[in-house]
Amino acid sequence: MVTPPEIPDELKMDEEPVAAYVKPSSAAERANRARQAKAWSVALDPVYGLIGMGLIGFGIDSLAGTGKLWTTILALTGLVGGFYLFIKEAMKLNREQISSSDRTDGDPET
Repeated sequence: MVTPPEIPDELKMDEEPVAAYVKPSSAAERANRARQAKAWSVALDPVYGLIGMGLIGFGIDSLAGTGKLWTTILALTGLVGGFYLFIKEAMKLNREQISSSDRTDGDPET
């Protein structure tokens, strides 16, 4: 029977479990991560619009043989729509941030 090779000392784990090295995240850290995820989602809206509508336009152009006409039109439409969603969602997130901030009384001027 073949025995496995011995693990070098550099690769051996300490006796302490890995969980001892990971500090639990606080509610504030989780809330901050949630805000970051929302921000990334909002920031990528124009990219999603551009790519999604561009692919639809490419499909139409491939089937209709119209060169790059519909790819260009729909990609630009997707980009404009994505920026519209970006502005709309960013303003919503900004209002939520202002109303929930401990540093202000809900007045955007403070």
